[in-house]
Formats: sequence, structure tokens, C-alpha cells
Amino acid sequence: MTPTGYAVLGLLSFGRELTGYELKQWADDSLRFFYTAPAMSQIYSELDRLRAAGLVRDRAVPDGNRTIRTYRITPEGEDVLRAWAEVTEPEPTVLKHHVALRLFLGHLIGPERLLEQTARHRDWVEARLRELERVDAALPAGPPEVWRYARLVAAWGRHYCGAELAALDELRVELEGVAGEDR
Repeated sequence: MTPTGYAVLGLLSFGRELTGYELKQWADDSLRFFYTAPAMSQIYSELDRLRAAGLVRDRAVPDGNRTIRTYRITPEGEDVLRAWAEVTEPEPTVLKHHVALRLFLGHLIGPERLLEQTARHRDWVEARLRELERVDAALPAGPPEVWRYARLVAAWGRHYCGAELAALDELRVELEGVAGEDR
């Protein structure tokens, strides 16, 4: 199984019957904050593999003049997902930070340009923080318990964004100092 397959199973583990399109929308609205949201083509190819392996089942649902497919995780799929989540160790996080790369190359572009880029990045992080707050507020209250953990991820994301904002504020002060030295 691929990591994307586990991500798709994970989305289906919340007990919803979803179309491929709905899975993509939910991945974009949730996974993208902490994991790469799969492309639409990846979702459909994973659903085909998962169905062939008996880990999801699909159902044809009439929708006006067309028929759409919905997917639901099977008990076998839940067992495979649970075993993966419990037994395997998470892979190390890979950081691919485009602003940090430009900072690393600061000797080529200088502090003024880096101040502009980091300010735009700060705006972006603030926007993600607001989105996370909306996601958290939209999570269903109370049972089932699965939402408790989604809420923990949202809180972690808010803390992560807060730490990024604090680091950017410190970086701004440092870059302003370097810019002042260059004048």
C-alpha cells in the first residue's frame, strides 16, 4: 500500500460514504494542513487498488442523468489501516520550505528582498491559521470520538502556525538589522 492509499482509507475511516470528488475536497480541506493532499487522479487510482484488495466497497448511485460511485471502507480496510497506524513507525518529516531556501541564498538577493518574501509568507501563514480555526470550528461536536483526534490535529496545526509566525517575527528583526548594516 502507498501512503496515499492509507490517507484515502483514513478519510473513509470516519464512517462516511463518499465519492472520489468528495474525498478530494475533504483531503484539500483537511490533509493539506499537515500532509500532501493527493491529486484527483491519485485518489481514483487508489480507490481502484483499494477496491481490488477488498479494503473499500463501492456503490453506484443515480444522480440525475448520470450514475456516480460512492466508496466506504470495509472492516478489512479498517483492520489494515489500524494495523498500519499502530504498528508501523511514522517516516521522518521532510521539510521543503521555499522561503528557508531563499533565506539560505540570501547572499544572492539581499535582506530587502528577503524582508518582502518573508512578509508575504507571514501573510500566508496567518491565512492558514484562520483556515485552521474555521476547520476546527466546523468539526462535529461530541461523539463519535474520531472527531476528538481531528480536533487535536487542528490544535497542533494552530500551534505550528503560531510558532512559524513567531519565528518569522524574529527573522524580520534579524533581517532588518542586516539591512541597516548594508546602508
